[in-house]
Amino acid sequence: MGFFSKTCAKTHLPIVHDGRGFPTLCRVTVLHPDGRITAGDYDGYGRVDGVELCPNGYDEKTWNGLKFVLTSAYAGEKYKELGRSHDEPAQGHFMADEFLRHCLEVKSFASFKDYKTAFKKLANW
Repeated sequence: MGFFSKTCAKTHLPIVHDGRGFPTLCRVTVLHPDGRITAGDYDGYGRVDGVELCPNGYDEKTWNGLKFVLTSAYAGEKYKELGRSHDEPAQGHFMADEFLRHCLEVKSFASFKDYKTAFKKLANW
């Protein structure tokens, strides 16, 4: 499927792949529109613990319908109770470690817009 990622539907923090060294930011619970839940570490290529999130290959409708939540923030919400998971601007990888440390310190952004503002300022993009 290629290399890409999302932001958390609750905290607006980035979801990074499991090789970045930030386990809190790669452990996710993914809610599917049909009620299924997939949980584990995100690999950056559309898989969580080896499970293909778009089993028939990438398609925009399926990918955009998924709601990613960092497992540390997930409190059992249902799909309809969560906002959107936005596409992560740096594909869950191409940002400075200092920015990811900042994300862990702030623990949450009020909106995706606030995340993008911090990203532009700190991610060394």
